[in-house]
Amino acid sequence: MTLFLNAAPNTPEGTYTETYIRGRNCAERLNGIFKARFRCIMGERKLRYDPDKVGHIINASAILHNICVEGRLDNNFEIEIQNDEADMGNQGVSS
Repeated sequence: MTLFLNAAPNTPEGTYTETYIRGRNCAERLNGIFKARFRCIMGERKLRYDPDKVGHIINASAILHNICVEGRLDNNFEIEIQNDEADMGNQGVSS
């Protein structure tokens, strides 16, 4: 789709360009949200799967995202990785 650069406001070309820009802005924000929530999408700017599998991954991500939104789950979270070996080593030490 080609935009009309320097289109006058309130003309069909100007309306088309403005609508296109607003739609693209929404899509780019959604991509950013998906990449933040589902790190598997972020990768190297492409998924190394066949197109059918990529479609399933994106659909599953959208469903899970909608569940998180409905459940009011925050997108800002950190996963705490526990190191069992470090915990095991500290058990024998007393203060």
